[in-house]
Amino acid sequence: MVRRIAARDAQQLLAQGGVDVVDVREPHEWATGHVPGARLVPLGQLRADPDGAHLGSRVLFICERGGRSLQAAQLAEARGTAEVYSLDEGTAGWRGAGLRIEQPKAPPAEEGAAPELDAVVGTNVKELRAQRGYTLDVLAGLSGVGRQTLGQIELGRTVPSLGTLWKIARAFDVPFAALLARPGTAETRIFRQASAKRIVGADGRFSTRALFSPDDKRSFEFYELWLAGHGREDAEPHAPGTRENLVVNAGRLVIELGKERYELGKGDAASSPSKRSWAFKRRLGTLHNVQTTQCDRSRRKRRELRPI
Repeated sequence: MVRRIAARDAQQLLAQGGVDVVDVREPHEWATGHVPGARLVPLGQLRADPDGAHLGSRVLFICERGGRSLQAAQLAEARGTAEVYSLDEGTAGWRGAGLRIEQPKAPPAEEGAAPELDAVVGTNVKELRAQRGYTLDVLAGLSGVGRQTLGQIELGRTVPSLGTLWKIARAFDVPFAALLARPGTAETRIFRQASAKRIVGADGRFSTRALFSPDDKRSFEFYELWLAGHGREDAEPHAPGTRENLVVNAGRLVIELGKERYELGKGDAASSPSKRSWAFKRRLGTLHNVQTTQCDRSRRKRRELRPI
């Protein structure tokens, strides 16, 4: 049974010792401060690889407000963790109770470290707009995205949603990946899961990150996406000649191609011209990994779907 406890009770629990404190927020939230003694395991990462989290027998899960930590606690309980707690009202409640917040140490900068995604997208949108001679009003009219929102994106003050990025890419008539291109010329690039910059769908049940360097201007794209339990994601058709291939690594997934409907299990694959809309729906079970490839004579795109 998952036990929900208030901040003061959690403080007493931690004082007893022997508790694995797991913060399931995202890295940018963690950077604002965390409960002392906690370690970071984002909820998406925990769901995708629960064994890799190496949970203890007594675990206190923490998020910002208490929702995600409860989900993590339920997952841990279902996997047989002996004693599971969830911090009510999360880190915000801990702060509100006047308890100490620990500031994480900044990790050493990696050589060739990539800039933040909000800065990358903002720079690319601004450069594309300048190349075409568009004002913000013109781009707003072409994309359907508000002028103020576009201004915030260009200033790097917000990471646009997946839907917003698609609208902007269509307005510029460029591939979606062109908005994610990062500067750099290194032959080898490392994409750390812990520091991944994900673009999240409007309802928070779908997210994606690029696992390639769009600035390489190569003929492929490779994405990793997360799909929540019972979630659905509708994908628009790609350019004529594009072909999309999908592989399910675990769990079950339903795909809809026009009027066609298929249910795929672990190891099953699908391949279809991407002239039609795709709909992905996660069925009961654990969908750890779905990988898709889209390609034509001049371009290949690869994507990976994983549940959050």
